[in-house]
Amino acid sequence: MVSTATCDFRFSLQNEYADAGLVGDLKDRGISNRAVTISGHATVSEQEIERPDFINAGTDEIRTRLETYLATHEDEDIPRAGDFVILDMEPDGCAPRRLGDFADDTLQDLIAAYRRRIRIARQELRKTRKPGLKLGLYQVIVPDGKGQESDEFKRSMRGYVKAGEQGMYDQLDFICPVLYQRFDSDDATPETLRKWLARSTRQAIEKSLTLTRRNGSRIPLVPILSFWVFNKRPPDDPVRPAVTSESLARQLQIVQEGVGIEAILFWSGWQTPEEMQSSKKPVEPIVIADFLTSVGSLPWPGCN
Repeated sequence: MVSTATCDFRFSLQNEYADAGLVGDLKDRGISNRAVTISGHATVSEQEIERPDFINAGTDEIRTRLETYLATHEDEDIPRAGDFVILDMEPDGCAPRRLGDFADDTLQDLIAAYRRRIRIARQELRKTRKPGLKLGLYQVIVPDGKGQESDEFKRSMRGYVKAGEQGMYDQLDFICPVLYQRFDSDDATPETLRKWLARSTRQAIEKSLTLTRRNGSRIPLVPILSFWVFNKRPPDDPVRPAVTSESLARQLQIVQEGVGIEAILFWSGWQTPEEMQSSKKPVEPIVIADFLTSVGSLPWPGCN
């Protein structure tokens, strides 16, 4: 497969769309607002739900929850025609990256529970009669933070592969490798950090490309990047630090050199510095448009 750089850059908030001002700023930088991430609550998959309840939730319960979610957000036009819709399903202890932790009998039940929700989501999105919608799944895959073939990562890959063999990806249009950076300047030397970031980013892309649907077809990738370091914060550092623009630019270069990339997604839980500071898990406040300008790689060379 030949590497082809994508010109499709998108931005997504959680359960909402960016305000008009930010949408304009994103457009000026070659990024569309045509994506929305739907939280696990909409599919009975929230972080608080325990494994037995996640597995045992029936079709009617899941469908009712999703119908209610879509009706509640109808005035916001979620989703819109042409959107990428990303399902963020992270039930307690058995999110996609943890599937490999379970024995085969339990793993089969978990995969069936995910498959059930994906099928219902596709059915309900079809009912909206909005053309061009595409459905994807968050957290497939999550690489090792240093790009190492650690035992934990090998277990994760076992779960991801089993999920493909049992049809978990069959009704998805794309999967979302998670390229969140997990180390900052206090964790290692600049040279070591660059190596970790490069290895982790390549591992996410290359290992995601090994996953297939049951018919053997490869699944397009929509890697997710963000603006903050997603790692365990020291007790004396209550604010999640922002990544450097240089490191994000390096990630973009590596992703664009990869294959099978349909689009690149920037995710944020917040859109203003005020929201970033006042959230329950505060992050270093940034002005998203200014930060993207400092990255220096957008619009990508050759893109209109």
